[in-house]
Amino acid sequence: KISSKILKGISKMINKELAENVASAIKSCELEGFIYTKEEQKIFAKIASGEISTSEARELFKRMF
Repeated sequence: KISSKILKGISKMINKELAENVASAIKSCELEGFIYTKEEQKIFAKIASGEISTSEARELFKRMF
């Protein structure tokens, strides 16, 4: 059985990697000239924190357009 301490450590690593991946994707698009709205930035922050999944974010983005 995996201890809760180990699971928390794994969760933190996954969240850190997710946050780094989201930041990298945002920066890449910004370097190409894309400018995100405040609302879009809030959605990306929720993805990065693990609050919502990319599938949930995709649905939110679809409703925006």
